[in-house]
Amino acid sequence: VIIAKRWGFTYIFCNDLEKMKWFYSDILQLILIWDDKGSIAFKIGEHQLSIDYNEEFNPPSSKFSIQPGWKGGTEPRIGWSLECDKDNYKKIVYSVLKNDITKYYNKPIWKGYWSFPILDPMNNTIEITCTEKIMN
Repeated sequence: VIIAKRWGFTYIFCNDLEKMKWFYSDILQLILIWDDKGSIAFKIGEHQLSIDYNEEFNPPSSKFSIQPGWKGGTEPRIGWSLECDKDNYKKIVYSVLKNDITKYYNKPIWKGYWSFPILDPMNNTIEITCTEKIMN
C-alpha cells in the first residue's frame, strides 16, 4: 500500500475566467497565487485550486450536487466544502448575502456545524462550513 503525501492540486474549468476570479477572490476571499490570461489559481491550506478557461466548457445544471454531510442536493456530481474559522465564515456569508449568489438555504444552518451550500458561477457546489459556535 502506498500512502500519498498530500492532496496537491485540483483543476476545474470554466467559460468565464473573470467571473470565477471575482467569485473565488471577492466572495470566498481566497488567496490568488496565479493569474494569467488562461488560468488562475488559489491556495487553500496546502492545496492548490487551479481554474482554467476553456471556451467549449459547458457548465452543468444549476442544481446542487449531492453532499451526504448536509443531506442536500440532487445531482450525483462532485462537490466540495470549504472549512473556515468563525471570523472568515462570517465574512464569506456576508459576501454571499450581499451579492446575487445561488444558495441552497437563505441563511446558514446549524447541523452540528454551520453549513451554507452555494454555487460558483459554473454551478459547482461548495459548502461553506464552520465548526465554531457563532454568536450573532
